[in-house]
Amino acid sequence: MSKSEAVLATLIKRFRPTEAADVTAVYQLHLTGDGGGHWHLTIAEQQCTLTNGSHPEPDVTITMTADDWVDLLSGRLDGYVAFLEGRVEVKGDLSLALRLQGMFGF
Repeated sequence: MSKSEAVLATLIKRFRPTEAADVTAVYQLHLTGDGGGHWHLTIAEQQCTLTNGSHPEPDVTITMTADDWVDLLSGRLDGYVAFLEGRVEVKGDLSLALRLQGMFGF
């Protein structure tokens, strides 16, 4: 298991259902570089599932390096700063991307 996969596996434990009370969405994660891959998070009815692979119709797609993803979830990288520096690309509903921090506490 790569470092990014290990960090992804912690997402379900970190999920804050109360922060997702009004969210129904699919988040596609494209992590590039060493340890990268494709996963998607499905959030509905205050529950979250993580699935390996691409979703055919995500609401938002987030692309970044696997190393930056690990740093983001560990608190070493601020998502807003990463976005401004061009280290993360967001396609789709930007407001959903902004909700990730509250729903997962990073």
